[in-house]
Amino acid sequence: MTHFTEHFRLDQEWDRIIKKITITILILINSASISLAQNSFTALVKDKETKEPLIGVNVVVEGTIKGASSDLNGKVTIYNIPNGKQTLAFSYIGYETVEKSYFFPLKENETIFIYLATLPISLGEVTAYSTRINNRIEEVPTRIEVIGLEEIREGSAINPSNITRLLGENSGIQIQKTSAVSGNVSLRIQGLPGKYTQLLQDGFPMYGGFSSGLSLLQIPPLDLQQIEIIKGSSSTLYGGDAVAGIVNLITKTPSDNPEFSVLVNQTHKRGRDISSYYSGKRGEFGFTMLTAFNAQQAKDVSGNRFTDIPKYNRTVISPKLFYDFDENNHIFVGLSSVAENRIGGDMKAINDKADSPDSFFEENKTKRLNGYLKYEHISETGSILILKGNIGSFERNLTTNVNTFKGMQTTAFSELSYLLNTEKHTFVSGINFYYDNFNQKGLAAKQSLLDYNYKTVGVFLQDNCALSKKFSLEPGVRFDYNLKYGSFFLPRLAVKYHFTDNFFTRISSGLGYKIPTPFTDDAERTRYQDVKPLSGLEAEKSTGANWDLNFKILIMDELFLSVNQSFFLTNIDNPVIANPRSLMNQTVSYQNATGVIQSKGLNTIFSVALDELILRVDYTYLDAYKTYDDNKPLELAPQNRLSTVLVYEDDEEGWKVGIEAFYFGDQYLENGSKTPNYWRFDVMAQKSFDHFTVALNVDNIMDVRQTKYENIIHSPLSNPVFNELYAPLDGIVGNIVLKYDLFK
Repeated sequence: MTHFTEHFRLDQEWDRIIKKITITILILINSASISLAQNSFTALVKDKETKEPLIGVNVVVEGTIKGASSDLNGKVTIYNIPNGKQTLAFSYIGYETVEKSYFFPLKENETIFIYLATLPISLGEVTAYSTRINNRIEEVPTRIEVIGLEEIREGSAINPSNITRLLGENSGIQIQKTSAVSGNVSLRIQGLPGKYTQLLQDGFPMYGGFSSGLSLLQIPPLDLQQIEIIKGSSSTLYGGDAVAGIVNLITKTPSDNPEFSVLVNQTHKRGRDISSYYSGKRGEFGFTMLTAFNAQQAKDVSGNRFTDIPKYNRTVISPKLFYDFDENNHIFVGLSSVAENRIGGDMKAINDKADSPDSFFEENKTKRLNGYLKYEHISETGSILILKGNIGSFERNLTTNVNTFKGMQTTAFSELSYLLNTEKHTFVSGINFYYDNFNQKGLAAKQSLLDYNYKTVGVFLQDNCALSKKFSLEPGVRFDYNLKYGSFFLPRLAVKYHFTDNFFTRISSGLGYKIPTPFTDDAERTRYQDVKPLSGLEAEKSTGANWDLNFKILIMDELFLSVNQSFFLTNIDNPVIANPRSLMNQTVSYQNATGVIQSKGLNTIFSVALDELILRVDYTYLDAYKTYDDNKPLELAPQNRLSTVLVYEDDEEGWKVGIEAFYFGDQYLENGSKTPNYWRFDVMAQKSFDHFTVALNVDNIMDVRQTKYENIIHSPLSNPVFNELYAPLDGIVGNIVLKYDLFK
């Protein structure tokens, strides 16, 4: 101003200056009124210690309902911020809330970084991927249970071979063995048979069908970031097979901080595992690699000459390549390869099959190959376009001393989805295609084939609607058309309401369906000796509802309490079942039952954390029955199930010790008889030394085994009939794990 005052001293010039100032003020006022709705804020939110991006951080402009959540790269953008001083709150469960004040419009366009520090008490993973909106768990009306990274690390130290232990500790999930000699398992949610649960990896349907009895056994946990579980009819989200629920395995992605881990495990019953995981990023490129080798020697624990632990060796290789074209365009391609030989049966046959032609054995040789691709485009407004797909094959050769069953299942999946963010809504719409083909091999010309070829097209629309800070809705609808079984209309609605900041409730309901296939628990139990072709069957349909109440509070600095109470109901109409009379002769003939399978009950989860001590109690009451069979209880579905975990963790000294107790109540068998109830106890201790971690575990310390209660094998021993399995067969198992983390 000094320069101007020196050159404009005349009075008439002051008039001109005043006019100019007036015009300038008017222009500024007009510009401010326009920019009032145009200010935006963009930041990158990261972990204060690791500097890794935090996904799903909730950011709110205080005093308004304006807000957003950080994306896969930790980036968050909020639009339409008023001028003047505004305070933004960054919150993320398990992290301290950070408040930052800014004057809008911002003067500079440089990148803003926000760093959040973890709380002394870890409250678990909070980002949900399975509903496609990548939002915080507590902001999603759908109830999603998450097994977080810390639990996965602990589970990897207990059972690095597969994920059965991780899933089986959830009281709403049951890992049921379907083969007494080969160890094949089935995943049951809320008591319903395994064929009704959909198993996904990063949203890709890579498992199930012909491989369902072996899938869980062939997935090592070392590359997992978290596991998401949605219980109840969920076909609206991912199509068929999700009648009982969804289990979605979320794998790690590379960051600027590299990761390299090597894990070695040895059990006292001659099982060993060697696995490694690498993750790194350089510039635009990222890469991850999982490798695993698992082996087990055959063990006859009960002394009945038959294997209670099968012999197997397995190799897993899974590389992934990531590329960032820029901050808004990303792509990754991946490959997963699994090869396994597994054999169980008479110990003589396993040790020397050539000299024991009449001795029973069951051998599975399997090969799995999956390739997948995902492209993601993030617009400047925060909308996300995703194109993804995968193609896979699963080849299995099941051989016994009396029969052979060979086949290959080929699947392909593709999906195009679009996420649109508005002030109160997050819309996700898309279209997908699923191809499922099975070819049976090695049959004589007169024998019937179990071949099928299914093609399904689906379209879906979903909305996450925040009507207020307390009330949100998540309506959705899907329409699927299968070329053989016709169309399926699948509406769904989930509601969430916050009574207070610490107390909220969720209610959801939806429909589901299941297209018949010959791959069931009954077929696994009979070793596919005589499975009749599918004929005249209708698709199964389901209706489900869930209601839960959630309360959590930080009572004092080091005392945290959390309670979740849920209720559930699922009805499956005209279920496809094996004819009970045919099963007695090792024959599986399918039919639609006239009636329903109903599963209802409640689940109570109570957890309390006091400084370094954490107690978790998880109880499930289940009432599952079959109306088509005189309302008899559903077989192998414990009415009462309880799991308790007590863990002490000292981060400074690197110690973690714990004890787990699991109670399995009475179960009913197909003939209506009741099984004994039992407890199982596990103990573990873990110590970290810089880059090394050593873990000692003892599972089933009371040596509970079904073979202690009864003889499970019946004549003829050359082609035996086995009892239904409701309790462990392997007994007490101890193991030691050594893990090395290069970049820890």
